Amino acid sequence: MKLAGLTWWRNNYGSILQAYALQEELNSIPGISYEIINQYGKKIASFDNLIDKIKTIGIKKTIQRIFWKFGMKKLRNRSFNIQKFTDEKLRISSNQYSEDTIAQANKKYEGFVCGSDQVWNPTLTDINSMYWLGFSDDIKLRFSYAPSIGVDGVSEEEAKVIRKNLRRFHGVSCREETGTELINNIIGTNQCRTVLDPTLMVEKSVWDKLCPESKFKEPYIFVYMLRGTKEQRCMIEKFAKKVNLKIITMPFMEPEYAVWYDFKFGDFKYWDAGPDEFISVIKNASYVFTDSFHSSVFSILYHVPFFTFPKVGKAQMSRIINLQKILNIDSRMVYNENDINCVFQKKIDWKSVDEILDGKRIISQQYIRKVIRKYDEGICL
Repeated sequence: MKLAGLTWWRNNYGSILQAYALQEELNSIPGISYEIINQYGKKIASFDNLIDKIKTIGIKKTIQRIFWKFGMKKLRNRSFNIQKFTDEKLRISSNQYSEDTIAQANKKYEGFVCGSDQVWNPTLTDINSMYWLGFSDDIKLRFSYAPSIGVDGVSEEEAKVIRKNLRRFHGVSCREETGTELINNIIGTNQCRTVLDPTLMVEKSVWDKLCPESKFKEPYIFVYMLRGTKEQRCMIEKFAKKVNLKIITMPFMEPEYAVWYDFKFGDFKYWDAGPDEFISVIKNASYVFTDSFHSSVFSILYHVPFFTFPKVGKAQMSRIINLQKILNIDSRMVYNENDINCVFQKKIDWKSVDEILDGKRIISQQYIRKVIRKYDEGICL
């Protein structure tokens, strides 16, 4: 069966790696051939992508993004290595589709998967977008894998559209419990399941094979701040002095939230890391400071004590808090210097975390296989 996935696969390390994880899991199932829909051109610097960004975020922010991806040689090197990874590791459809042409994909694929990432967040994508699979023919397999909806509620009008879309699905899942509860309230059943983010759903061996050796020989703190403030970075510097460790950082990851202090911050700036090197620098760190969901994920997978700064936006916070909650990890959230000391004292029971993950991994993997069986039996929601 030839399946196509509709997800975000180029925005940042997390998006790319979640897309890679779901690709690897689906292609490990006998009889399944899966690839990712190319909805905005295979190259970061494409004309189609430029036009799309201008339409969605405006000219000013588009110019800002172009500068922070290509304005300096070090940033161009980062973009090059991210592009290299996607070219070599992701199976992207040779045909490019848009909202206007996505229905043509029915000719090529027997089924469609939407997710993961925040593709169902109505503040980021339209509820009539391709990510809800409304374009697919009735005979096609349709299911979601761990999309995030990112809001606490929707209007009745939005709920009607969502119900209409999901009525044709053979399986529905969300990444967060809050999303699952909202979807179940909308459709009036308990058919929606909570599953792991794809990066947690695959076996750790997938990442071990992908992960290169560490470039750094001495112990270090890794800091991956997508947003945040100068004050937060100063707190990290004090902690680094306390534990006598160097700081490795990846500056300027989100153009709209650039902190100029990043030019000064850190003992080594890892400008040009690809997604695989992003995993490696987390795996080999002594501590991780972050406001990112996926850097928290890889810290957990590799048993690295991590500190989480709050990230602007409720949708951003809920997924990080939910992750700690489902794994029974005491809060790692940091709001001030005292919190850093408190979190530092909290030891994570990694054996318990691994046991919980193993159980939820089985549930998540079984969900996909059950959905495929339901399709074979002609059962929809």
